[in-house]
Amino acid sequence: MSVRTDALPLVDAIQPFDGEVQSGIMQPMQAQLEMIAFNLNPRMEVDDLVGLLKEWTILARSLTQRADIPGFFATDMVKAVANLTITAGFGEKIFDVLGKSELKPEGLHPIPAFDKDRLRPQWGQSDLVLQICCDDAVTLFMAARLMIKKALPVCRVAWMQKGFARSFGAAPYGATPRNPMGQVDGTINPRKPEEWAEQVWIDSDEEYLKNSTIMVVRRIAMDLDAWEQLDVPHREEVIGRRYHSGAPLTADIDDEFEEEDMGARDDNGEYVIHRHSHLALSREQEGEEPNDLRRRAYSYDDPVGNSGMTTNSGLVWIAFQQNPDRQFTAIQRRLDANDLLNPWVRHIGSAVYWIVPGTTPDSYWGQSLVEA
Repeated sequence: MSVRTDALPLVDAIQPFDGEVQSGIMQPMQAQLEMIAFNLNPRMEVDDLVGLLKEWTILARSLTQRADIPGFFATDMVKAVANLTITAGFGEKIFDVLGKSELKPEGLHPIPAFDKDRLRPQWGQSDLVLQICCDDAVTLFMAARLMIKKALPVCRVAWMQKGFARSFGAAPYGATPRNPMGQVDGTINPRKPEEWAEQVWIDSDEEYLKNSTIMVVRRIAMDLDAWEQLDVPHREEVIGRRYHSGAPLTADIDDEFEEEDMGARDDNGEYVIHRHSHLALSREQEGEEPNDLRRRAYSYDDPVGNSGMTTNSGLVWIAFQQNPDRQFTAIQRRLDANDLLNPWVRHIGSAVYWIVPGTTPDSYWGQSLVEA
């Protein structure tokens, strides 16, 4: 029996735009993602870049807050705001263009190469990026289109990565998503204000760095055909978590947030959580400084073409942190060397961006850097 409702909860679902930090970081994931990378036109002047940042900010504020947009007539396409967020980031080249190379935050540079990387240039670094997230595909499409049109001719699109998660209402609000392998993915994330301060927001006395963060974007391809040949116990050994609940294998109950017991052994004296499981290697090791970060990964599923595979799927893996050198890179170095999951995943894209501080109603993205 079908269930019909006339309720429209997403029409007036509006996330804040202005604030100390940008939206699209702390909020629970929306259902749809468009990550859009841009490269500057070689003939672009600094004033052109600053003008674009001002116009982008005004347009993004209007779209996310359902304000009038001059000259835009297809207003019904964005009537349902649906938790739309638009988050802006700068590649390290922007500091050079602005003549402020010495002001780059620590960690704003390409991620070092790893042995198992299979990086493809089409998913590489760009000068600017917009992370656009929304619970409605139509609103997302039009918001992305308007932001891209506004970018011309100052810059051009380098790549677009589309992602998805559970639709609004299909799972409890804020529930940890599942990746294409069916695993609960993203359990370990900051939740308390002090955790956000320690892990995500750059700690600096410099005004332009306050309330900013660094975003790492990795495109991770998954071999689902091979993965799905594994039975559930084997999948759980690889990940270190129960397949259906996401709880650590040492948990007394099916609670994904129960802390794992890395010292627990089974009746045969073997560790319950394999020392090379994805869970074990994702956590800081004894003697290392903490390297937790904010994970906000979306799944992707692209056409297979003539690959012979049944799917072309994986993650647009997004993480926010203070400094990738001691957070993402430290984690990935362990995973690249020994992760039991490696036979089924490969990193094919990588980019790093400084996510600028939030705005006031009369400021624009990156203004504190431009005026520093």
